[in-house]
Amino acid sequence: MIIGVILYLLVVKKWGPRFMANRKPYKIENIMMAYNCIQIIINLYIFCVSLRYSFLRSDFSWTCEPYNPNDMRPETLKLGHAGRLYLFTKYLDLLDTIFFLMRKKYNQITFLHLYHHSLVLVMVHVYCSKYFASHLTSTGVLNSFVHAVMYFYYQLSAMKLNINLQPWKRVMTNMQMLQFFLLSVHFCLPLINNWCNFDLAFLTLTFLQNVFVTILFGNFYYQSYIRKDRKSVNIKLSS
Repeated sequence: MIIGVILYLLVVKKWGPRFMANRKPYKIENIMMAYNCIQIIINLYIFCVSLRYSFLRSDFSWTCEPYNPNDMRPETLKLGHAGRLYLFTKYLDLLDTIFFLMRKKYNQITFLHLYHHSLVLVMVHVYCSKYFASHLTSTGVLNSFVHAVMYFYYQLSAMKLNINLQPWKRVMTNMQMLQFFLLSVHFCLPLINNWCNFDLAFLTLTFLQNVFVTILFGNFYYQSYIRKDRKSVNIKLSS
């Protein structure tokens, strides 16, 4: 996992731009549409399975679900398949950045983009190896649903249909912020009442991480929409 993140950052920040320096942007629309379809199907599957074998179980706590390495119940083992697939999608998500590189969309490769992709991969790897089927399962449930919707939006955009998708771009950012806000609230519950004796150190780290990412997405929203709208209004008034 560590090697994968390091190689990812080297490709994105150093090797990729050097490779593309004297090349024209690649036309990979068909590849991207196939990729979007795969992401939609996989993430919908993960969402349905992980929801069924976590929060829809009568013995799964919404307020403080402990980690039990000896839990071999059939429901937990079925959740394991979705967990492994979810980890795989975090590696698959790195192709988003590679596609930006190949199309020379360097403005899309922001600090938020790199931070989010790198850290999510690390956190999901830790979850699958150290905290599987615990309180942190909510990350995969929410995130897989948001990703299914997000890649559906990307698919519509790539198909170049006669549809105004600009309003949906703001909706997608709102969904991302809402996701991390809800996760922050959910992770906060055991911090208030840790009756299941969850690892508070790692839980605090994940809570702070989600708060930080919420702030980053909030800043992106402000810069991309609120500030941009104010500038356009001022331009119209001055003209």
